[in-house]
Amino acid sequence: MSEKSVHTKTVRKGVAKSNTVKLIKTANTAIHFEPILHEGGVRGRLIKYKKTSAKTWDELKPSNFTAHALGSMEKVVVELSTEATTTLFNELKSRDNIVDQGIPDGSAEYIVAKKSDVLVINDENKRAILKQILEEGLSDEYWDLIAQSQPDLANRLASGHIQHVRAKTVSELKRRLAQDFPETSGPNSWQSWIYENHWLFGVNYQEPLEKQKINLQGVMPDYLFPRIDGFVDLLEIKLPTHKVIAPDSSHPGSFRWAAETTKAIGQVVFYLAEIERQQLEIEAHIYNRLNRSVSMLKPRAFILIGNSEDWSSQERAGLRRLNHSLHGIEVLTYRELIHRGEAFLMKPKTKVEHANFDDEIPF
Repeated sequence: MSEKSVHTKTVRKGVAKSNTVKLIKTANTAIHFEPILHEGGVRGRLIKYKKTSAKTWDELKPSNFTAHALGSMEKVVVELSTEATTTLFNELKSRDNIVDQGIPDGSAEYIVAKKSDVLVINDENKRAILKQILEEGLSDEYWDLIAQSQPDLANRLASGHIQHVRAKTVSELKRRLAQDFPETSGPNSWQSWIYENHWLFGVNYQEPLEKQKINLQGVMPDYLFPRIDGFVDLLEIKLPTHKVIAPDSSHPGSFRWAAETTKAIGQVVFYLAEIERQQLEIEAHIYNRLNRSVSMLKPRAFILIGNSEDWSSQERAGLRRLNHSLHGIEVLTYRELIHRGEAFLMKPKTKVEHANFDDEIPF
């Protein structure tokens, strides 16, 4: 960017000197303009210098140009070239802009640049400018600059972005429940989507550990969920279209686990037994492969299955009773997952925002 500085220094209230403007320079003479800024605008004086025999530039003796001092038909001519005139005009204009902003006390410095070189952000171009910042990999510098200059703004922007992403995730989850996606196969499977958006289960959980990256052998869940406290939980994912509970015909008003849920519970029980048998080996694999220390001591297991969107109060109570009868295992529905996501978006924030698998979320 082509730019230069304009310096000002106040000499009294509302009046400031500015740096000298060099207009013309020849081998032996020079003409400068010394600006004075005041509340009414810009004034100043033109000064002509001459190089002396000592090769120093000395200001010529001031002449009296008043009407009575000039002889008959005499005039004074200070000739400025086109370049010098343009320079004087631009310098006056830049200082006039400073006057419009108010003359500051003390010393100040202003950067003057061509309008074509100045990046002006307005409603029409701000989206394109931000997009270019991101595409050119400048986002880290952008955030660092905001964090240093306006940390409160950086926090608000970061929080707003997180809330925006979370809201989109919850909306996407609702849309997905109206469509047909596979359970585990492919990038659009429920398993892939859930593990990519694991924040829905609470801030107490870290990035899930994938079985393939750990290189574990035997029958194990595809992912492990490390907690912030170092312990690990399990999550078994089934389809939202599966039935969760069914009425128990032999006991009116009571419920039993549906077939798919019973199968999932049996699968999770087997996982827990394998983890207990291989606890130390699994912990060593995770540390050696990922350099992460976790504890596989008594993990809890969770089964995500079915949709309780249209459930009656009796069905919700039935699920709670059945969950209470399990040991170290809990069944939750996709509708509960939506409620957990919506809890993160609540304003003002409540302690529900810190919910995890151990917390009770209203549904």
